[in-house]
Amino acid sequence: MAVDDAAPGLLVEDGEGGWAQFEKSFAEWLYRYLIGEDMAGPNTSVFYPGPVQLRRLPLTADERPEPWSGPDRGM
Repeated sequence: MAVDDAAPGLLVEDGEGGWAQFEKSFAEWLYRYLIGEDMAGPNTSVFYPGPVQLRRLPLTADERPEPWSGPDRGM
């Protein structure tokens, strides 16, 4: 994908050194991942029905990650 290409695109690492490319927005990719679709390559789906666990990343070396839970997904 060219740097100035206007089409949305993501590269996703599958945890084992493989890569998958998706031409969609991050929001669409994340939604599909959270509902259990294969979004990091073949056989990579994971469905988690509970609230999503989130973590604010530190902005400085002195800060620590702050975990929090998203809303109940009703699934």
